[in-house]
Amino acid sequence: MRSAGLVLAAGSSRRMGKPKQLLEIDGRPMLEHIVARANGSRVDEVLVVLGAEADQIRERVKLGRARVIVNPDYASGMSSSLLAGIAALTNESDKVDRAVVILGDQPDINSGLLDQLLDLQERSGLPAAALNFDGLLHPPVVLARELWADLESLEGDVGCRAVIRAQPELVATLSGAGSHKHPVDIDTPDDYERVRNRLRR
Repeated sequence: MRSAGLVLAAGSSRRMGKPKQLLEIDGRPMLEHIVARANGSRVDEVLVVLGAEADQIRERVKLGRARVIVNPDYASGMSSSLLAGIAALTNESDKVDRAVVILGDQPDINSGLLDQLLDLQERSGLPAAALNFDGLLHPPVVLARELWADLESLEGDVGCRAVIRAQPELVATLSGAGSHKHPVDIDTPDDYERVRNRLRR
């Protein structure tokens, strides 16, 4: 089964006031950390969707084996970046059977978590897998190819959360209890400071 990591990192970071993809965490840009973890997982390929400040981000972020596509419609919201990434995977000659959708502002994710979700989806026989915190499903999300058509109706700043929460019976879940931290989306300067303070501790 061929898998791809799809890192969504095209947003304009309006609430942050500067490109959050480039925020420094432990001496490296945040997006570099996230892409390194995707590269370190057992996905066959990694695709990063950029949009706002794409040239600056490509210059400053080491992407390793990941390749980039640029979403010119990024300002319309996350759904356009998700659809751009899925379209790129759909058009490949090497058929991809499933995608792991990874948000470019969740520095808490790691390669082991991505591999656990891939294993869980494969074992379950269900077309999706996601984290479950207090009964709510959260990314990263594994989406089998059979669900990709369901994404086409998404509009605006909506991602795959909407699809999996509307069809929870199709989703194998990994409990957020124990070793898995609730992945924090870094959207504001306060979010960033909380993550930095936690890492310092």
